[in-house]
Amino acid sequence: MTQYQIFFFILLTSNHIVRLQSDYRNHNNCPHLFKTLNNCTCVHPNTIDCSYSTTISHLPRSWYSLNHNLTEFTQSINRFDLVHTPSITLIRTDDFQGLQNLRYLSIVNTGLIKIQPHAFRHLPYLYELRIEGNRNLTELNSFSFSDIEYIHRISLISNSIRVINTEAFRYTHFVNILDLSNNPLEVIHSYAFFGLKSVGTLILCSLPICPIKQIDAFAFFGFHTCDTILLTGIHTSLRSLSFSHMTSIRLVNLSNGEISRIHSHAFQGCEHIGEIDLSSSLISNIDRNAFDEINNISLLNLNGNLIRLFEKSIFQRLINSIKQINLDNNPIQCDCTLEWYLEQRSSRFKLPDVCTGPIGYECLSPNELQQSQLPCYQINIDNNQTKTKNLCEKRVKNLNWKQDV
Repeated sequence: MTQYQIFFFILLTSNHIVRLQSDYRNHNNCPHLFKTLNNCTCVHPNTIDCSYSTTISHLPRSWYSLNHNLTEFTQSINRFDLVHTPSITLIRTDDFQGLQNLRYLSIVNTGLIKIQPHAFRHLPYLYELRIEGNRNLTELNSFSFSDIEYIHRISLISNSIRVINTEAFRYTHFVNILDLSNNPLEVIHSYAFFGLKSVGTLILCSLPICPIKQIDAFAFFGFHTCDTILLTGIHTSLRSLSFSHMTSIRLVNLSNGEISRIHSHAFQGCEHIGEIDLSSSLISNIDRNAFDEINNISLLNLNGNLIRLFEKSIFQRLINSIKQINLDNNPIQCDCTLEWYLEQRSSRFKLPDVCTGPIGYECLSPNELQQSQLPCYQINIDNNQTKTKNLCEKRVKNLNWKQDV
């Protein structure tokens, strides 16, 4: 092949490539009547892809048209991608109305600031909604995710959501997975999740540290059934009615937090919670009626907290239904608040191996302690003064005597 032939071949090849690119762009464009989609592609079947668009700032005013071909186009769409589109800052009410067969919607790494009420309604076949990585989205307003009747999964991970307002998910009945992990959540208002009747898994926080400071009363009101609520690492006490009226929940995981106190009636109306995990949460204070009305719970995990008193008024009402209350690795005092436990010694209670007080009891095990050894039974009268016996000192003396013998 001569030099001229090579040059001519390269020229023909270049022209062919340019022509193919031109044809691709012509077929790549979405219907011209949707001017806002000029920078989007519709080359893949049933898909609108606006990823990496630098010009799209809003969606078409309407997806409806008298043009038959245009209507056929909108009815065929089952996937819409808005990914890395920094000009998108607002999702308006009914922005997607008309895309009746839409199944997958992604709004990821955009400039999104606000979602108006009822933004996603009238999408009867929407299966998965991903709103992720939008660092300007700080709040979920009331009704933002309302009326998404049959959606399977809503992913809201890695935004900057700090507040979930009342009824943000109203009438979104059948979502299976709601994931809000990796958000700096601080406030969950009353009735925030009202309408999520049968969510399978609710992930609110899965970080080592979760900055939630406020969970209002009735925040989870309306949960009929839920497999798991994951809310680990929170930094707030459990207020009265915070987790009330969740009808049937398998697991509420509140472990590894800084809860400090559980207020009265925190779980009121939760008759069928299966398991509550409050382990390693720095809990030191539990109000008398904190666990009222959770009559069918099988496991209450309080392992690794700062609970000192094993009080009858808090735990006895659970003894007939619960399989285990785990109080291991707590600084339990072997004082007379244990008397009720020693009278029945139920295997349902898992206590630490060694008492942490009072003085003279640090060597004893609450599981081996006898009722007659409790401080209120161990009084010496010496010169008209009462003095509690030091049982550990007595045990040490006995051991030393045996060794000497």
